Amino acid sequence: MKQSLLFLFVLFIVLLFTACDSETTDINTAPGAPQSPVPGNEATNVGIVTELTWSCVDQDGDDLTYTVYMGKTTTMEIVASEINDNHFLPDTLDYSQRYYWKIRSNDGEETTMGARWYFNTKAEDIPPTVPTNPIPANNLTGVAVNRLFRWYCYDINGDDISFDLYLGTDENPQIYVENLEDYEYMVENMEFHTMYYWKIIAKSNELFTEGPVWCFETEYGNLPPVVPNTPYPHDRTANVSTHTRISWNCSDPEGDALSYDIYLGTDSNPSLLIQDFGSLTCYPEGLEPVTTYYWYIDAYDGNNHISGPVWHFTTGALNLPPNAPSFPWPADGSTDESVYAMLRWTCSDPDGDDLMYKVYFGLVPNLTESDVIALGITDENYDLGILDYNTTYYWKITAHDGELTSTGPTWNFTTEASRR
Repeated sequence: MKQSLLFLFVLFIVLLFTACDSETTDINTAPGAPQSPVPGNEATNVGIVTELTWSCVDQDGDDLTYTVYMGKTTTMEIVASEINDNHFLPDTLDYSQRYYWKIRSNDGEETTMGARWYFNTKAEDIPPTVPTNPIPANNLTGVAVNRLFRWYCYDINGDDISFDLYLGTDENPQIYVENLEDYEYMVENMEFHTMYYWKIIAKSNELFTEGPVWCFETEYGNLPPVVPNTPYPHDRTANVSTHTRISWNCSDPEGDALSYDIYLGTDSNPSLLIQDFGSLTCYPEGLEPVTTYYWYIDAYDGNNHISGPVWHFTTGALNLPPNAPSFPWPADGSTDESVYAMLRWTCSDPDGDDLMYKVYFGLVPNLTESDVIALGITDENYDLGILDYNTTYYWKITAHDGELTSTGPTWNFTTEASRR
């Protein structure tokens, strides 16, 4: 029994020392070497504000801290110690400089120094040069109103440049077009005989250079027509006839021949009615009674055009033409009529308008304006005086109500034979 207890005691002691020896002989593994640098080793054109990053693994899973070495030569200095993160933002760097750097990792017991890396920062970014060599040249006169603008500029760093063109008739010109990639731009339809001011702002990256303000004067060129004026019917006139004429005045400073586009309609922005019209008076058809019409004129001189203001008028009630003259005396086709003749007829107007008459009288059936013997009379008769014997005469009457005209048929009669 005693021997058994002694054996157990000895076994316990052996096991206890074996366990203690196992605990004291565990080996700590040093952290891995830092790697995967950013900026990458031998990187170029690195910004002067850049963050350093890396990766590192510890085989034992220990928490790591890092020491950062950095310098302009291979003899580097410590710039950060015992940091917990695997990234570090150094102070602003110098342009066009090579920087060396390395990282030492620490797991609390052992350290591992990483490889030495380096990178090169970018050259200092300088703004573009001042724009020069303007075309049109500064203070030039007689410049075409359609002109290609050009200038010269370059970037020392070789960066891409874009341009903003400022242009206007004020000495402080405003933006005209932005972000041009070319060193030229076509400007069209400038005003004749006008002083213009312009400048260029050159941009590269976030830097810009403003050029001086240049100026030039455009050519005299062809002047546009005078604005159409003096409308008929007068602007805002009411109770206008549905058969009215429309007319206007217009001229050209240089005496150029003019043509007109006539816009007419019931909308305040009327549509085109007639194009290339060659007169100052037009008789539009199909006007409706008691309707407001808007109209304006575009005048062309072959080089330029100008638009007149929008005028308007309102039509009155519908006017009907006179009834055709009738009941002629002498009766149509009558013979042996006295040479002491008087013409008579009958006529009326559906609207009750006062009528005026024009009398045609001649020796042929096809009466023309040269056969008019009376104009603007208000009586329904006309004394012919003494006619020739044994002669056939032709006549007709037109009736006018101040706006519309009706023409009667051509009648005839033959006078009596000669008396001996």
